[in-house]
Amino acid sequence: MNNRLYIEILAHQDSTQAEGLSRFFKTGKGQYGEGDKFLGIKVPVTREVVKQCWKETSFNDLEQCIRSEYHEMRLAALLVVVQIFKHAKKDEALRQHCIDFYLNHTKYINNWDLVDLSCYEILGTWLLDKDRTLLYDLARNGKTIWEQRIGIVSTMQFIRHGQLDDTYAIAEIFLQKPQPLHDLLQKAVGWLLREAGKHDEQRLIDWLSTRCQSMPRTMLRYAIEKFSEHDRHAFLHCYYIRKSNKEDLPVILNLRDQAREIMRSYGNVNQWPDGYPRDEKFRKDIELGGSHVMLNASGKIVGTFALLPSPEVTYNVIYDGQWLDDEPYHVIHRIASTPDSHGVLDAVLDYCQAVAPNIRIDTHEANVIMQKGLKRHGYHYCGIIHLLDGNKRMAYQKHIKP
Repeated sequence: MNNRLYIEILAHQDSTQAEGLSRFFKTGKGQYGEGDKFLGIKVPVTREVVKQCWKETSFNDLEQCIRSEYHEMRLAALLVVVQIFKHAKKDEALRQHCIDFYLNHTKYINNWDLVDLSCYEILGTWLLDKDRTLLYDLARNGKTIWEQRIGIVSTMQFIRHGQLDDTYAIAEIFLQKPQPLHDLLQKAVGWLLREAGKHDEQRLIDWLSTRCQSMPRTMLRYAIEKFSEHDRHAFLHCYYIRKSNKEDLPVILNLRDQAREIMRSYGNVNQWPDGYPRDEKFRKDIELGGSHVMLNASGKIVGTFALLPSPEVTYNVIYDGQWLDDEPYHVIHRIASTPDSHGVLDAVLDYCQAVAPNIRIDTHEANVIMQKGLKRHGYHYCGIIHLLDGNKRMAYQKHIKP
């Protein structure tokens, strides 16, 4: 064998370090690095080997190294590709060869350090003056969390050149993915948002202000790490909102019961009598995909609500007034929370307005707290509607038009 890179990496293996690295990179059963093997070589040592060997390493040599079962061997191969790419400069054919090699071997780029030490140096640099659809596709449709991570981390090179738009746009893709989002993807997105914030903090603050309620907590914590203590506290104590699942139903029903007691303590004894809303209503909300739960900073579910698309049959007829328009709308129903959770109504209304520009909602005439909250958020009182059982409710609407 005349593959010097391969030989030198093997020569630097250190069995005393291998076990610790295996634990650090989570190679146990069910962990993200399950099955990966380590030679016990730390990154500075690997970099030094690469520095000595990269000029004489061929792509055939790299093929052997990238397919290795050993983590450090694959890292060495990637770092050599970084060096070849950097030094190719005006040799477009060689640079393209590096890109093709990288994209054809993402199967072997299967841990966070392998991604982070290579992707923005190669793909990010390559795409500085090119169409970047590739990264959006990787982020959205990557077959593994590592390919998806490549999609966001590659934007580091854009950030370093003052180009922030793609980082925010790709971060948006991750916010739309089914939750819970893998912890390593949360950390990557939060990290890149934080880096973007170093160039334009106000833009990051503005971006987070309309999304912090629906952002996974780890992603948010990473994004705001460099903020002042006051700003970190403000963002972390907003609520995280996600769609409910059937396992949440017992908690949701308990929130309903707690909300009933809150209403009664404020003199609103008729809006939610015992047994109302029925369990089946909440179960149906979940089945329709309209039920949401709110989690506090500790991850505890402290609130719930339903956001459902029109039509709402009880809104077909309105008395003593009229709706603002006849356009399609969403309706908010069944808001409930724990007694010690503050700002829940504000968080619900802010979240729903960000999701749906045209919203209708109704409340009991005795629910003064809800009425004040709706007025505070710019909702218009439209008239009276009647529920299916004949009870009347005060109807409100807010429509933000582009």
